[in-house]
Amino acid sequence: MNETKTPATPQNEEPWEPNPALRLERGFERIWKTRMMGLPMLHPRVRVQAVGFRRWKYFWLGVIVTPWCMNLILSKGQPSKWKSVAEGRRLNYPFPAGLYDFICVRDRILGEYQMCSLMSPLDEVVADHEMAVEIAKYSLDELMKPAGEPELGTPIPAFEKETDPEAIVSAAIERPISRRAFLSPRKKEEEES
Repeated sequence: MNETKTPATPQNEEPWEPNPALRLERGFERIWKTRMMGLPMLHPRVRVQAVGFRRWKYFWLGVIVTPWCMNLILSKGQPSKWKSVAEGRRLNYPFPAGLYDFICVRDRILGEYQMCSLMSPLDEVVADHEMAVEIAKYSLDELMKPAGEPELGTPIPAFEKETDPEAIVSAAIERPISRRAFLSPRKKEEEES
């Protein structure tokens, strides 16, 4: 089990809720053994693990790995900063990598938390539990990297030819076009080539 110690809270700061990693692991393990038992989407070589839970702004942030999904989790850190909203409601959070949507979840076993799906199901991409944990760690690291920071050696995108808008309208009027071709014009152009 992945248990992270809670750092001491300075005198002038609001007390934090305990790190939810162990509670979430136990809760998701119980769900795995009850609600999820026998379902076909379960990955046979992945188990439940809370990965990398840390303080982020006023919340606890980490990833929960399960045999059926991998989710970013936001949990209550400083109680006065937590927005308790209706289950299923989406909230946006600005991370260094960009804006991410989290869905509010209220579960009788897990309590209230917010989640952002990283992967579900796992079997198409993940070979085993160790790989799932590495993906979870990598995802947390990438979330904290500023957006727009290109990697070294990133290829420069090819320039597209400029298209005259009047020529597009004239061509559309001259020949009928199917709905499918209208919704995916590049595919139609490629088929004609």
